[in-house]
Amino acid sequence: AALGRFAEQMADEVKTSGVARVLEPMSSADRKIIHDTLATVEGIATRSEGDDPYRRVVIAPAND
Repeated sequence: AALGRFAEQMADEVKTSGVARVLEPMSSADRKIIHDTLATVEGIATRSEGDDPYRRVVIAPAND
């Protein structure tokens, strides 16, 4: 639940600033929580970048 709230907070920052945020490297399970939490948030897109164990989530404006 805490990770979901963190994801929503980061999404709000991205919407406000219009600048993508790159999160710290995390496990595949944690990345899935971020992606699933933000999948229905309008104006936000998520993607994973990098190679394990340094793979991280990028939260970006949907038009980016």
